[in-house]
Amino acid sequence: MMRLVFLSIVLLSACAEKLDKQEQVVIDRVEFLVDLKSRINEKIWDGFNDSQFDLPLIYYTESAYYFVNPTDIILEKFNPKLIFEKSQVKIYKSQLLDSIAFHMETSIDYTVDSDEYKSPVMHASSFEIVKKNIEDVNSTEMWSTMVLHEYFHGFQFKHLNYQNHIQNSISYFRQDSLSRIYKSNSWFKTAIDTENNFLLEAIEAKNSNASLQLIDSFFASRSERRLKTNESLKIDLAQVESIYETMEGSARYVEIELYKLFSSNSRKNKKIDSDKSFKNYKEFKDFDFQKAEWIYLTNKTKYCYATGFNMIRLLEKLDVEFKSRIFKEEDMTLEKLLLEYRLGQK
Repeated sequence: MMRLVFLSIVLLSACAEKLDKQEQVVIDRVEFLVDLKSRINEKIWDGFNDSQFDLPLIYYTESAYYFVNPTDIILEKFNPKLIFEKSQVKIYKSQLLDSIAFHMETSIDYTVDSDEYKSPVMHASSFEIVKKNIEDVNSTEMWSTMVLHEYFHGFQFKHLNYQNHIQNSISYFRQDSLSRIYKSNSWFKTAIDTENNFLLEAIEAKNSNASLQLIDSFFASRSERRLKTNESLKIDLAQVESIYETMEGSARYVEIELYKLFSSNSRKNKKIDSDKSFKNYKEFKDFDFQKAEWIYLTNKTKYCYATGFNMIRLLEKLDVEFKSRIFKEEDMTLEKLLLEYRLGQK
């Protein structure tokens, strides 16, 4: 036992000696993300940090790949070198062979019929690369909220029954197609914006009767729009919309709850001393939710992000449990939960 511990210490020391300042920043950022996953599990979404939902991260800099807890498939494909190991975190490095300018996504390989290949992989460009592509990202903290948004998609897809359900249901229909329909048809856009306004008004309603009336208006407007969509565009969007609303609305919810954690003065808010882009949460201290219209308005973002996020806000106000049901019940959606609630009030 003493010999194993000694060998482990030697390995850690050998790795540490070869780290330059840039790599130390990479490692410190990864450890920051790992800590955030634990805090999300504690404060926002129970089970998020369970080992069964862990997924590998490929971190891209301008000169190298960094692989965090890679699968055997990734190790075999890239043959990277271990540069850091601590607790449950292993980080490997290899030469960059990627020509894509910007990464922030979760991928699944469906070309091989194997559950091992269907395991999601998280891809994230460094803060420096993200900053070049999205000027509004001004700190490592802000960058981390984007990364954790994508990590949450990995958590979703690690529910294999849910993953199989969405593969069979919406793999043929991308979110960009919904956005094109929204932007190309004024009647469709007006209807979506109206539905979202009903959700926002229901969130702010002062009594339960007012909330119920607004929920009824939401479903009536949605039914009318979907019927016209079927007749005019020959597309049935009901399942596609409800799945994307659940997928993206919940990921945005986790992202914005992180904003709230960052705005607090909790001693649990970690800092990264080696990272010049870490701003000690300054931009979150005076964060004004109402001014951040990209979060909740359908004309400021992809509309399913906003309607899904606002459904979660409404479900929370109504004290409807959703975290223990979506993803675990593969075909459960936020829309179904809201409808269940409304039918239960009659």
